[in-house]
Amino acid sequence: MQRFVSSAVLPACFIIVLGVLLAPGAARAEDKTVIQYDCIPNYANWGGVTALYKQVTGVTVPPDPKGSSVAMAALEKEKDNPVADCAYYSGAIGYQAAQKGLHQPYKPKGWEKIPDALKDPNGLWWTVHTGTIAFLVNTKALGGAPVPKSFADLLKPEYKGKIAYDDPTWGGTSFTFVYGLNELMGGTEKDFRPGLSYLRKLDANVSSYPRESIYNAVLRGEVPIWINADGNGYKMKHVDGGPVEVVIPSEGTFTMPLVMGLAKGAPHADETKRYFDWLLSPPAQAEFAKSFFRPVVAGTLPAELAAKFLPDADYGKARALDLSKMAAAADALKKAWLDEIRGTGR
Repeated sequence: MQRFVSSAVLPACFIIVLGVLLAPGAARAEDKTVIQYDCIPNYANWGGVTALYKQVTGVTVPPDPKGSSVAMAALEKEKDNPVADCAYYSGAIGYQAAQKGLHQPYKPKGWEKIPDALKDPNGLWWTVHTGTIAFLVNTKALGGAPVPKSFADLLKPEYKGKIAYDDPTWGGTSFTFVYGLNELMGGTEKDFRPGLSYLRKLDANVSSYPRESIYNAVLRGEVPIWINADGNGYKMKHVDGGPVEVVIPSEGTFTMPLVMGLAKGAPHADETKRYFDWLLSPPAQAEFAKSFFRPVVAGTLPAELAAKFLPDADYGKARALDLSKMAAAADALKKAWLDEIRGTGR
């Protein structure tokens, strides 16, 4: 016969423990999670970084396939019922998300080590590492064509069907490329004609405008040339052993801060703040560096990895872009790109 035991006869210590376990707000396994939008394992070594964080803290940060712009759109859609705790973006998109009121302030431990130009003074966004726009070239897949050295080279007929860059309405890296290219070609945050004119010509040689990471496709040679962050190319070459060269275009290129923002109304805000603190620690910064993205904290890029980058002279024409101007131009430039390059403006 089943027996029911009154709480009156239970040991006092058991009652206390039971009360703690059932109390509102008590620690639960599912609380040991941080939901980060734009957490792509093969981008910037987020896979390695989140695995290390799980190992040292027991906290899970699941992978998430959203690019920067999609992450911002999701935060905006969910602002009355937040799902995400934080997001990772290219600098201008993170700046824009903060301007839209999608973030809450937090200054993680190590804040003072971030250069002033790479963080919001109120803690609404901050840089975790930086990259540079480059050509990532699978030399084995070129079919005998030479390695392109310039934006002018990419327009040549021998590269027809060999080039891809991400849809800039999806990914912040590609938005940085499109905006920076326009500036390089003589455009401004209000005049997109020079950049779009070049991109219309380039369209003849572009095979796709992906809305997901094509890292593995480039590594396999399915896409010979990917315009993306330099770190992805160095990782393909030095970690994955692919026949990949990183090319800084001779006309110049653009540096890109990659930033974090704490979502307003984050369901696991305290856990996320601890995660942010860790992301600026030497172990986390060194783990990011394995993907050849430059850590924001000085002195955390291991010398053996620094030696595998192209010489500093190759980066001499890399320019920083004004994040406020980029953010102000973002919506209009994305629409113009859809209208003029894809013919699908909305």
